[in-house]
Amino acid sequence: GGGGGGGGGGRGEEELEREFTLDGCPVSDLCLDFTVPGRPDVELVAGGKDRAVTLANLGEYASRVAQVTLADGVQQQFAAFEKGFNDVFPMRHLRVFSPEELELHIRGDCEPWSVEMLRSSIKPDHGFTDSSLPILWLIQLMSAMDRKERRLFMRFISGSPTLPAGGLKKLNPRLTVVRKEAEAPLTADDYLPSVMTCANYLKLPDYSCVEVMRERLQKAMREGQLSFLLS
Repeated sequence: GGGGGGGGGGRGEEELEREFTLDGCPVSDLCLDFTVPGRPDVELVAGGKDRAVTLANLGEYASRVAQVTLADGVQQQFAAFEKGFNDVFPMRHLRVFSPEELELHIRGDCEPWSVEMLRSSIKPDHGFTDSSLPILWLIQLMSAMDRKERRLFMRFISGSPTLPAGGLKKLNPRLTVVRKEAEAPLTADDYLPSVMTCANYLKLPDYSCVEVMRERLQKAMREGQLSFLLS
């Protein structure tokens, strides 16, 4: 009876291994060991370079990677930052603020994107004016974004998902939107928006309708993150 239970457990694990894959490869075929990804000289545990990552210890591996890269590995840097910050402004004075209050003082992500605010924050240029349909459509789409979509949009536009205190209207340089010309035989609808993140500069094709703009913009925001192809 016990042997049969063990065999069933083994078959279940093999089945799970086949289902739990990365790009079609099971964990055991990834040739991972207990070292920091990209740093084979830094072991996550004693003897880590000789310990293979399997489905059974995958959770431990993920936990150790997070601990070493996000905590242990940056402890000295955080300590240096804290010392430097304290030299300028004693951090104990910040204890009177809640985390939410501090966020309001240093980040502008919580401010809603109203149509009026967007009109005053966006600078149309090089083929677009305040009354151009693509600008009005863009403002319409931006005003309907939730916070997650706003963060994706800002990361696409500026390289950072966060905004300075004061929100989009305090962005420097100002968000500039220019017309992206199509080259025959292609039309504007064949192009994705592209950006110059260092200048907060959006190159927007003159799309045929707001629905096409929504689809192309969403695709660029979600799939074009950190891509030089859209710069």
